[in-house]
Amino acid sequence: MKSAFRTPHSAFPLLAALALLAAFSLQPFSLSVLRAGAPAPAPMSLRLVSLNNGQWMDKNKTAEVRREVDRIVSEGFNAISIGTYKFMPAYFIDYTKTPYPEAQQFDPKKSASQLETLRANIRYAKSKGIQRVVSRSYSHYCPLNFWEAHQAELNPGGIFKRFLENAHQNNIYKESLQKRKAEAVVPHAQWTNPVFRNFFIYSTSRMLDLIPELDGFLNAYAEAAWTLTPDTLRADKWKSWKENVDYAATDANFVDYCNTLYALLQKKRGDRLFLGMRDWYVKPETLAQLKMPRSQLYMSIKYAGYDQPLVNYPPWGKDLLDAGYSVILDIIVFDAEHPHPVYWYDGDIIEKTFANMRAGGFTGIAYQDYQLKSKTGDALDHPVRRLTQKTVGAAIAGKPFTNADAIAFLRPHYRDGAEPLLRSLKAVALAQESFIKLSPAWFWRGDGLTPGGLDVPRLWKLNDEPEAPSGMAFVRQNAISVPGYVAATLSPDPASAIAKLKSDTGPDARTPVELIAEMRRHADDSVTAALEFRAKAPAKAPYLRDLVASAFIHQQLVARDTAFLEAAIAYYRAGANWDGRYHKDRNAPLAPRPGVDVAAEKAACLDAMNRLVYHDQIMAELLKNYAPRRPTRRNFKGYPESLTMAQILGIKLAKPALDQTEYNRIETQILGK
Repeated sequence: MKSAFRTPHSAFPLLAALALLAAFSLQPFSLSVLRAGAPAPAPMSLRLVSLNNGQWMDKNKTAEVRREVDRIVSEGFNAISIGTYKFMPAYFIDYTKTPYPEAQQFDPKKSASQLETLRANIRYAKSKGIQRVVSRSYSHYCPLNFWEAHQAELNPGGIFKRFLENAHQNNIYKESLQKRKAEAVVPHAQWTNPVFRNFFIYSTSRMLDLIPELDGFLNAYAEAAWTLTPDTLRADKWKSWKENVDYAATDANFVDYCNTLYALLQKKRGDRLFLGMRDWYVKPETLAQLKMPRSQLYMSIKYAGYDQPLVNYPPWGKDLLDAGYSVILDIIVFDAEHPHPVYWYDGDIIEKTFANMRAGGFTGIAYQDYQLKSKTGDALDHPVRRLTQKTVGAAIAGKPFTNADAIAFLRPHYRDGAEPLLRSLKAVALAQESFIKLSPAWFWRGDGLTPGGLDVPRLWKLNDEPEAPSGMAFVRQNAISVPGYVAATLSPDPASAIAKLKSDTGPDARTPVELIAEMRRHADDSVTAALEFRAKAPAKAPYLRDLVASAFIHQQLVARDTAFLEAAIAYYRAGANWDGRYHKDRNAPLAPRPGVDVAAEKAACLDAMNRLVYHDQIMAELLKNYAPRRPTRRNFKGYPESLTMAQILGIKLAKPALDQTEYNRIETQILGK
């Protein structure tokens, strides 16, 4: 594949380094240098924990790291990934003593300290029984100093400037230029550019020499790794930055990148090498082009349970496993994106999740509840986090962690409040499990992002992704979709049509209306149990107010989300079709609905949308004052979808203001006044 960037490396300063780089030319690797095959790892043999890179490099955090390692080993884990880095070598290499002195960003003494500390911590982990330690990194980022020193080669004529200012992760680019920290990087470095490619290979090789204890890499070839088209960038006539992405070239460069890393790791680490890749944006047909034994490539799947209480693994992960790859499933429980920051826990859900993993024969897991996602409100010793970790450890070992075990674990913190707290957390889990079953589209390709969470729900998420496995059954399980339910209600014999849907779905199939009722019941039960918890727990018990507030926030979340589901049912029954993704024509006429009182459906939709806004505003105010883990909602831009739905139906959304009286009533209960 030709590229305008394939020009001689005119800026490489030392001839001695050319010999090293020649070993990693852009020519395809010879199969003779790769092992012909390797046995697949045993199922669930890799039990990996993801940890934050900052503390592992900080000499002042050694005691904390060692305590963490001891805990992890005692709970059955045998591997660690440290990250997430954007250009890992920059933290450890003293570039002033390399062919690339212009790349130095950390003070050399700082680099030396970080290197010494990381190595000592890895040695300690391995002395305690950790079998593998790998780094976790994204691809491709360029250290800011190197980028600026090589503008003529890396950014000829400034052709990337406008793209970097507007494309995905433009915030990283802008903050790097503005704050100029030692960690500053520029995203979208081009693998096709020999200046960056050679620098990356040299740096990675040097880092492996400096950190012999590191076994390999668990990388993500994600958004910043896209290959761009220089001609389009130069012409500068594009309207959307996505017009510059060459997806076929990105796939080809992924193959070369992986082959390069594998050959390098094989040379440096031999049989103990570890090469893992996240499944983001990687097609099976692209993986098939890699020149390495499939069992030696660990595919990390953002398991559907990664971000929410869903017990079934994604079928594309099993497909990769059956194709011969080693597959590990990324999972979070306590700190899951959905319904973060609401607290939830259910030992039965966790046990079923891991039982399904074992039955699927997966190579292992990458568990993320031992790392902090924010600086406030969710300490590593949070009792619910520790309860979750204990339950996961037991589930990995195939030993059920019962409700009695959970109560016994919580009792030292909450005394007689332990049992009602457990009931409250379980009710939240059950309510969210139901909502997730109705929102499957977001799970396609395992990205794992929240299907709704504390962002405003979307119509398109209620539909099945057309390219996804039929019906997204692994998410839907025994739930009937909103579009399917509406179609049944519009048939000549709704009762028979719904009965057939239930029969086709499974013995425990439930309609959206039934799930809505269950969600509301669970939300109310969670609040009732939370108030009992507060009454019985010690007044100064840890996180008591947060846990009580969480149940009330969840109650408003469920009130909002069930209102959305009811609005969607009425919207579709009124004849509307637009959903913002799969059907984008806002001006399409309403479809005829014989026998349906369209005016009544419009009124029902309007009532539900008004309730959505009403409860959403109460929830947002509660978040601001009582949710330290996430006091604001991500990407909240008002209610554009509800406004569009109202416009299509010819109705007017009231957008009621915050009900201060109702908010004060809830706040009084949270505070126990």
